[in-house]
Amino acid sequence: MRQLARITGALTLIVSAGLLGTVSGVTESSAAMSGDIIASYNGATIDLSQGWGAATICVVAPSGTKCFANQHDYQAWTDAQSKTGVSPLTATTSSCSSGFQLYENIDYGGRELIIYDESIWINLSNYSFNDIVSSYKVGACAVSMTDAANGSGNVYPGATSPGSDVSWIGSAWNDRVSSVYVW
Repeated sequence: MRQLARITGALTLIVSAGLLGTVSGVTESSAAMSGDIIASYNGATIDLSQGWGAATICVVAPSGTKCFANQHDYQAWTDAQSKTGVSPLTATTSSCSSGFQLYENIDYGGRELIIYDESIWINLSNYSFNDIVSSYKVGACAVSMTDAANGSGNVYPGATSPGSDVSWIGSAWNDRVSSVYVW
C-alpha cells in the first residue's frame, strides 16, 4: 500500500511538471517566462528586456529574435532570406505567413515589434514593449491582446482577425497592451 502511494505521488509530480507552463491548454514559451530575451543585432546581441538600444524593428520568430536599425536593413534581410527559399521567420508547422506588427505610436510610427511565434502568450514587458502599443497590423493569423501578463486581465475588444489594420488602438487601450497571443 505504501509503495502504491509513492508511485501515485511520483506520477502526480510528473504530470504536474508536464502541465507547468500550460494555462488553459495554451503554452507559454520558456523565453517569454524567463524575461531574458536575447536578440541578434548588428553582429552582436542585446537583451530586449533591458531596452532596444539603437534598434527600431525587432522580429520574434520560431528561429529566434532579430533586431534591425531601420526598415531598410529589415527589408534587405527579409529579401535575402526569401532568395534562399528557407525562411527563419516561420517554422515548418507555422500557418502564419505574415507576422503581427505592433507599433509604439499611432499611424504605425515609432519602434515596431513583429511577432511570428504562434500558440504562446508573449509578455511584452520581456521585449521592453509593455504598455506602449498605439497601432498594429494583424498578419495571416488572428491575435488576442490583454492588459496583463500571460494573457490575464482584460481582453482587447477591437479588430484582431487576420488582415486587421488599426492605425490607432483608441484611447481606452492606447499604451495598455501587456501580452499578445497569435493563433
